[in-house]
Amino acid sequence: MSNYLPPPDDLLAISERLLCLCPTENWHERALSALGDSPCDSIGIACSGGADSTFALLLVYAAFPDLRDRMFVLHYNHNLRESSNDDERFVVKMAKVLGLPHEIGESEEATRSDEGSLREQRLSFIFNLSAKRKFSCLVQGHNQDDVAETILWRLSRGSGPQGLCSPRPIHQHGNLCIARPFITIDRAKIRTMLAGANMIWREDESNDSPEYLRNRIRKNSLERLKADVDRDLLSGVSRSRDLLEEQEDAIEEWTGRAMDRCICEDSIDLQCLSEYPLAIKRRVVLNWLAGTESAFDITSTQLDQILQSIKRGEEIGVSLSSRVMVRMKDSRLILGKPVAKISGWPLCSLPCGHGLRLPGGKTLHFTSRKATESLISQVLTGKVDQSREAYCVGLPKVETLYARTRLPGDEYRPIGSPGRKKLKNWMIDRKLDQYTKDTIPLVLDSSGEIIWVPGFAPARTQQVEEGAEWLIHLTYH
Repeated sequence: MSNYLPPPDDLLAISERLLCLCPTENWHERALSALGDSPCDSIGIACSGGADSTFALLLVYAAFPDLRDRMFVLHYNHNLRESSNDDERFVVKMAKVLGLPHEIGESEEATRSDEGSLREQRLSFIFNLSAKRKFSCLVQGHNQDDVAETILWRLSRGSGPQGLCSPRPIHQHGNLCIARPFITIDRAKIRTMLAGANMIWREDESNDSPEYLRNRIRKNSLERLKADVDRDLLSGVSRSRDLLEEQEDAIEEWTGRAMDRCICEDSIDLQCLSEYPLAIKRRVVLNWLAGTESAFDITSTQLDQILQSIKRGEEIGVSLSSRVMVRMKDSRLILGKPVAKISGWPLCSLPCGHGLRLPGGKTLHFTSRKATESLISQVLTGKVDQSREAYCVGLPKVETLYARTRLPGDEYRPIGSPGRKKLKNWMIDRKLDQYTKDTIPLVLDSSGEIIWVPGFAPARTQQVEEGAEWLIHLTYH
């Protein structure tokens, strides 16, 4: 049975009460200015029906009465939950009560439900509609907790200042200015103010699901940090984000100057580049690749490899695709053709206690180990480099595993993922280069099930738990 409650009919009065509780002095100054200085085009307001975006919609509506005839409400329905249509009804009713036009985006069918794919679907809808409707500004309801969650999330991925200063109060996407005025206000305060103004909102039960990493960070890591530190965590995180943005802007400005000097005829002058700090070198190479005709992506591992080779004066050969690689020629960094390609190889036996020497020079090794409390603790606390080794549940009788390269249609579900998907898509998400995709070994059990792919967590069916007696230990280096 649906527990749907429609929004109140007195939204104008509610929005004005909210503005009294949260005057514009409490909003982020730069985001507020972006709204006030917005050109005479439409302004989009993204609204899921949840507390944060409902708060944003009502406050912007109350604070900028002169802009109401340019406001437009956007909602995206992923169709992943039974209550998804009720969320849509709620947002549509709010838009109608406020007298604002609205547009709904919708997933045709619930397919990939991982966080990255869902975000891509929403952003694609927003950006396409923004171009169609000629929005000059888009308002999003991110709050102070979102800043902290994003920093914690990206720290685990090894992000630099560019990633750690997100979400920014304002961000330019082409001709669209994305404004986030409420990253100065924490999640609990937003809900308190909504309740104080007698406003209801929609709750998305998937926000409580432990399958999503951001939810685990929100429910576990962030709450624990708030309790453990001796001061206001969110204020400190906001301050750090502001400082990181300052540093990121400085790096970007100096990178532009360096690129003007170092890049000529689609190549990088390495002697000129050597005059700059490592952070500038890193950004020059990244921006150079992003600015090429094919706009190549590069992994952090590949970039580190290039920078180390430059530092040591070694030959560079990093494959970006099946036809292009980064190479060094006459003290310049260029894009050229790969020297050679090592093709995939067929199914091979991997006996316990033996190493399997692979094309390309790396070795895959398999042993069976008696589990100890310290070893299980090491595995469960994530103290394992998944690019080089993995621990799986095992039995002392397991004598042989198997290895091969990927085949069309291979599927995989690593520990921590919400479901299975094609291995090809996992590799695309990780931005693996073509050489790695073609040569990385897959470890299989006797039934043919993939139990580990180096660089990923082991298969969910192989998850180590307390009380395990034997473990399979796999190494790849």
